[in-house]
Amino acid sequence: MLDLRRLRYFVTVADELHFGRAALRLRIAQPPLTRHIAALEGELGIRLFERSTRAVQLTREGALFLERARAVIEAASEAESAARKLAQGMIGRIVIGYASSIPMSDAFSHLVRDAGDAMPEIELVFREVPTTHQRQQIADGTLDFGFGWAMAPGRHGPGDSVDMVDSVDEPIRSRVVSREALVAVVPAHGAHARQDALAFETLADETFVTFVPEYGSALTAALDTLAARAGFTPRGGPTASQITTLVSLVAAGRGIAIVPSFTAALQRPGVAYVPLAAPHRIEQTVAWREPGASGCVARFAELVKAVDPERADSRAAGGAISTTPKRSGKRASR
Repeated sequence: MLDLRRLRYFVTVADELHFGRAALRLRIAQPPLTRHIAALEGELGIRLFERSTRAVQLTREGALFLERARAVIEAASEAESAARKLAQGMIGRIVIGYASSIPMSDAFSHLVRDAGDAMPEIELVFREVPTTHQRQQIADGTLDFGFGWAMAPGRHGPGDSVDMVDSVDEPIRSRVVSREALVAVVPAHGAHARQDALAFETLADETFVTFVPEYGSALTAALDTLAARAGFTPRGGPTASQITTLVSLVAAGRGIAIVPSFTAALQRPGVAYVPLAAPHRIEQTVAWREPGASGCVARFAELVKAVDPERADSRAAGGAISTTPKRSGKRASR
């Protein structure tokens, strides 16, 4: 294989057509430069220069080889530059997994926007992956990050994070990026839609539309937890794998659903979004392997760490949103 250094020496001599000036540019002595050019000619089996006491000229073969040599040096320089950018996280590819409802959240869109602003040359690839499947895919390298849900266990301070270790050498780090209020999606013309808020125990006789069991939804787990606290087992109805389908099933009168409050952005006729009387929240988390597999993964992780989970979703603070005007009715007991 040709020595890249010798190719650079050859191109410099070809530019100067003078070994002395070329040696000065390269900051080496002339005799070693002459030896390197002779060695290159020996490797190639051709003469690159015609030398005389008065001038140095490229041979016909040397002129043809010069084009190839310049191309090789330029390609090597570009490869070196790309390697530096990869090491610095300036270019690369990040694969992000997300639970189906995550893209509707402000925290998700803010992070994706910030990544685009901070790392415009980074390719972001998005894959829908249930929360329960994300950690294993992060561990095996299929995903770089996983956006999922977890039931909020209690009060936290801003920026709380948890380090967890799966059955891999590196830890999987998980950080809360938002806490979203849960609301009930109910038929717009039912009795629940006329309430300002719903005590969870009043939903004991309702049928719930949920995600398919194999999806492993954290929202379904949250429903089971809230129902257990209220003293009942939720009655299951139709299932789906998309939150938009759950809302449509409620509009069709097939049951009610428990969803993050930002789902109210889905202005589906025939449904109302009613807050729960005792506020319940679900946490949006981002998980990744640390140390990261690349510089761009490390840079995206820094963006995640900078997120304040207490930054309120504007829709979460606005109370219930209904696609039909509410009629007067009693408030649920608090």
